[in-house]
Amino acid sequence: MTGKKWNFKIVLAGDGAVGKTSIRERYMGKGFTGDYLKTIGADFASKKVKVEDNDITFQIWDLAGQDSYSAVRSTFYKGAIAALLVFDIQDQQTMTNLRTWLEESIEGSNSGILVYFVIANKIDLPPENRRVSQKMAIEFCQRLMTETGINFYYSETSALTGQNIQETFDFLAYTLLEANNVKVTKKKELAPGIIDIKESMMESVSGEVEVSADEFNKLVKRVEKIEEKIETIQTILKQLVKKFK
Repeated sequence: MTGKKWNFKIVLAGDGAVGKTSIRERYMGKGFTGDYLKTIGADFASKKVKVEDNDITFQIWDLAGQDSYSAVRSTFYKGAIAALLVFDIQDQQTMTNLRTWLEESIEGSNSGILVYFVIANKIDLPPENRRVSQKMAIEFCQRLMTETGINFYYSETSALTGQNIQETFDFLAYTLLEANNVKVTKKKELAPGIIDIKESMMESVSGEVEVSADEFNKLVKRVEKIEEKIETIQTILKQLVKKFK
């Protein structure tokens, strides 16, 4: 069976200097450069990939992170089907600001984006440099999902070493095909480094229910003991009343 040809427009969004361009260039096979050159407005790259029987062209738009480009930037969201929201694990504010980037992407794409990734970049840095833990980032994504109803995928990457860059884009390709009602078979094999926020929320709720049930059982036993003591006290009081009548 012959597959289809697909053109998927993807936007990389996030504050300046979080590593959006480095992620794009690493995925394009250009390697890493430590020199920071800010993107002017937006930059574009195209890459062809094959997923099972499907030929995909990724149109990757790397959007400038500076506020001064916000008016220009909004036009580049049109037609986008996926957004990679990138933050720097050294700077918690860059994660917090993803809320604004999410709002901008929803408005600019007219709610046309089907798949959202939150990317925690620069995980090659020493642990002492990390200001946003994975737990903090996942909880942030869970709050965003609760507020917006949008599911997110979460990935930790290093544009320097290439860690999880290829895996993230491969997973994205499969997810976009699924979003277009194409049946794929190997997606699960790509998932080890990627967290589905919806699934993580379900696991969290399940854990809370188990803990709550355990605490509830303990509380019931405590109440039963209190009731036994009350019955004992009532018996003693009745005996005292009879004695002094």
